[in-house]
Amino acid sequence: MKIMQVIPYFCFGGAEIMCENLTYALKNAGQDVFVVSLYNERTPIARRIEEAGIRIVYLDKKLGLDLSMVPKLAKLMRQERPDVVHTHLDVIKYAVAAAKLAGVQKCVHTVHSLADREAEGRVQKIINGTYFRSGWSVPVALTPEVQTSIAEFYGLPLAQIPVIYNGIDLSRCVPKTTYESGETVKILHVGRFDIPKNHAGLLEAFRLLRQSHPECRLRLVGDGDLRADMEALAREKGIDDAVEFCGMQSNVYPYLHEADIFTLPSIYEGNPMTIIEAMGTGLPIVASRVGGIPDMISDGESGLLVEPEPQSICDGLARMAEDGALRRRLGENAKAQSQRFSAEQMAKDYLSCCK
Repeated sequence: MKIMQVIPYFCFGGAEIMCENLTYALKNAGQDVFVVSLYNERTPIARRIEEAGIRIVYLDKKLGLDLSMVPKLAKLMRQERPDVVHTHLDVIKYAVAAAKLAGVQKCVHTVHSLADREAEGRVQKIINGTYFRSGWSVPVALTPEVQTSIAEFYGLPLAQIPVIYNGIDLSRCVPKTTYESGETVKILHVGRFDIPKNHAGLLEAFRLLRQSHPECRLRLVGDGDLRADMEALAREKGIDDAVEFCGMQSNVYPYLHEADIFTLPSIYEGNPMTIIEAMGTGLPIVASRVGGIPDMISDGESGLLVEPEPQSICDGLARMAEDGALRRRLGENAKAQSQRFSAEQMAKDYLSCCK
């Protein structure tokens, strides 16, 4: 089967990493897979994909609405003759129309967040809904909650929306061998500096935590528009000596292995890849009870679920920092449950969906 993955470009985000992992897994499963990036930017993720021997076609998209993408994609599809076009994020508005013009029989679109969060305005909702209801594209949900949101937002029956969890190459994880924290308790967050990730709430929670747990340290891996603001906020709160801004990292697994606690106190989420990476490492996790996270973590069994507000985040982190036995139990359970989120299983599920 020849599969064409289409994405805006490979910035540092969950959808992009999911696309990368799925592309590798499809290739390993013997499929003929290539990737289309609408923008020309060669990012670290794009370079990794190309170094793995997978072709990326760059289409030189202009900023904003660029209707030239439809004929460009249609021409490429006629040349390549893919059996399946798999779209991510907002490329759906161009790629599905192009696939129809090029006579491609099957389109699949992964909804990477709650449906109303992913659709950018009323026009995008109308376009997506038309594609889904007409059968031009199959919407795939990352979790049951995302599935319900798609059904309600677009007026679709649940049976029309398959659920396929994100997956990673679990062999890349560096499993924890000890849950003793030593003199400091190292807390890790991985994610882009954007409003949904709730860095401001996390920094306030960490300020509260430091009042009773001065041994705690916080590392923030990632980059984004709000990074400078969050660095200033850490200084304003007087915690900058205990907060490390690590920037974007092409390999997060050493950071995960070195951490004692992983936290993701997002305001909303779909099926976050960083949670899977933390689970595969065997890290104890403190995450917000939003989006698809409760479908991944069982509260008190494989992690602690909290509300995305400072005091609740602080309380969860304090519980974890104080109790090494709790960290071990939750971390080991998370590691065992991570097998549900392997890239191999994800690829099998998408191939079944594409038949």
